[in-house]
Amino acid sequence: MRYVSLFSGGGGLDLGFEAAGFEPAVCIDHDAVACETLRSNRPAWNVICEDIRDFDAKPYAGADVVVGGPPCQGFSTAGKGDPNDPRNFLWREYMRVVEEVKPRAIVLENVSALAHRRNGDHLTGIMSTLEEQGYDFAYGVLNAADYGVPQARRRLIVIGVQDGQASLPSPTTQGAPLTVWDAIADLVDHKADPALNHVPNRHAKHVAERWALLGPGEVDPNYRRARLDPNKPSLTIRAGGGYGPNGDHLAGFHPPIHPTLPRQLTVREAARIQSFPDDWVLSGPKTIQGRQIGNAVPVKLGEAIAMHVAKLLSRTAHLPETDGSLF
Repeated sequence: MRYVSLFSGGGGLDLGFEAAGFEPAVCIDHDAVACETLRSNRPAWNVICEDIRDFDAKPYAGADVVVGGPPCQGFSTAGKGDPNDPRNFLWREYMRVVEEVKPRAIVLENVSALAHRRNGDHLTGIMSTLEEQGYDFAYGVLNAADYGVPQARRRLIVIGVQDGQASLPSPTTQGAPLTVWDAIADLVDHKADPALNHVPNRHAKHVAERWALLGPGEVDPNYRRARLDPNKPSLTIRAGGGYGPNGDHLAGFHPPIHPTLPRQLTVREAARIQSFPDDWVLSGPKTIQGRQIGNAVPVKLGEAIAMHVAKLLSRTAHLPETDGSLF
């Protein structure tokens, strides 16, 4: 089955759909470095580096699914959360593409804050547009830790289908969730490796000394950043930000502090926590690599969603149900 990928970014949702047997008809993103990541890892994919407002989706009419996560910075509680941020309205472009492609199903992902009352007009607009276009839909906040991801990451997921009844995937994690240590313990003694996106930052001596004193889960009050507990799922990996000692919002990639070392996570460690495979290499400078990882849908969550969509589509096509192995 073929799908149209919008706001593809670093490719987390695409890798999940690939693992479930889907093939992208096109991947579109306006970020040139993210597009380079997609092209370098999957040369056969049709990657278009373009503003979605300029994208003509009609050539891809008939694709089975449209997927994507419109930018969330205006909704996110991690940043300023400006309700007037123009990026808040790019979901309308997503729905325009849906109207042009007329897929059998849609998947829309965003931060859980989109469901908050202050952002309710946008969620209401999404639901109203889906109804107008004839989709039955289900939505809810899923925690990636329930889907084989070693990270407590809550995201709003909307799934719509043209025929039949939409639903959300059930958790796939059996027993205790995966932990930080499950994901990155083997990298503790791994030397710096740019080809793996594994290059530790060199922090100021006084910062490293302060972080060395933190216990698992404790927060550095100067930077409002926590040391990860190795025996629990990670805190949410974010695309950037964080706060400096004066309370100012920082630029760049500032992931949590390593469970045992006095430094922040490397890009590869963050990618592992986002369930990216090691052979998926991020392009660009370290900050942009980290931004691609922090903005991504965890691969394993994407795979669970894609497998569920495949089952929904098999029902609407009156085909025998499958566990996804045939796709």
